[in-house]
Amino acid sequence: MTGIPEHPPHPELIRVALMSDRAGLRELFERSGMVRVVDTVPDVLVWMLPHDADGLPSDVLAALADPGAPGVVVLSDRHPIRWFQEALRLGVDDVLCLPQTPQSLGMAAAKARAARARRVPAVAAEGPAGGGHVFTVFSTKGGSGRTVIASNLAVCFAQSGLRTLLLDLDLHSGDCALVLGLAPRATMLDLVGGSAPIDAEALGRAVTRHVSGADVLAAPARPEEEELVAVERLGQLVETARAGYDAVVVDAASAFSPTTLLALDHTDTLLLIGAPDVPAVRSVRIALETLELLELDLPDVRIVMNRAGADVGLDTADIEATLRREIAYALPSDRAVPLSVNRGRAVVADDPRSKAARSLLTVSRSLVATVGR
Repeated sequence: MTGIPEHPPHPELIRVALMSDRAGLRELFERSGMVRVVDTVPDVLVWMLPHDADGLPSDVLAALADPGAPGVVVLSDRHPIRWFQEALRLGVDDVLCLPQTPQSLGMAAAKARAARARRVPAVAAEGPAGGGHVFTVFSTKGGSGRTVIASNLAVCFAQSGLRTLLLDLDLHSGDCALVLGLAPRATMLDLVGGSAPIDAEALGRAVTRHVSGADVLAAPARPEEEELVAVERLGQLVETARAGYDAVVVDAASAFSPTTLLALDHTDTLLLIGAPDVPAVRSVRIALETLELLELDLPDVRIVMNRAGADVGLDTADIEATLRREIAYALPSDRAVPLSVNRGRAVVADDPRSKAARSLLTVSRSLVATVGR
């Protein structure tokens, strides 16, 4: 017994196969909360190699030579001077020297899985993608206003004439439908919980139409239903949505979970949400560092400062200096926003003359210009 609590298999966990026997390694990976150690159909293969080995063994080389193989992580007790450069040259996704924290091992697995997704594009298995643009709205800090921003942008896009889908990927506690006052007849679980093909017809049956014309695919109705969602099928869902819509707005969960990483792999424009307070700015900085660590190579990352304008001792220049990035958009603090949420209406429709609505409309117009590029 390892002392790890017994949990039912969780579909969000990264599937890791340990190719070497090492006492305690399984426990370390599973304590990260990101990994499920498996024997079949892994996302990532992990080897433990001596630091003084003459080179990479044949089974590692075979995995690296196969573009459809899982990601590869190699561990060693000390810095592997003899084979480190060879590992990097041949495409090992990460090399770590033990000891490592469970979180570091989980992040290495996440990085390897993300790299594998780039090597094996979803379109190769799922057919040609359409020309839609995927906008992912993300924050690692709860209460950032992420869902309100995503929902209002989707409404703005639809009102501008774009075929728009709002995709709620906060599988545990997504509130997009609630914010827009919708009572969905189906949720994400109905579409990806089974094995039926995720095609345009199936997607059309699962969405709920908002009065603006935007379609909404709601998160599961109850938190425990998150575990029933087949996360490995979400990539197919995003690409089906891309083929059928001009704009897909993803409301991603507030963590670098496998679901969020999968969404980021399919993202064209990432909107990273912050606020003008020290914890929120720190959260954005850590998120930027994590994106760099994971080598996701996102083509377009834009920082959105929510509830901006308040005199709290942090101005735009201070925040940009801390982040070493420009703030693309600033959204003001406005009482109209919570009022609209409580009414189950998008603020851009509920109070279009409010400061928040006008700012969101300006942001949407800027983003609409990227669609079709």
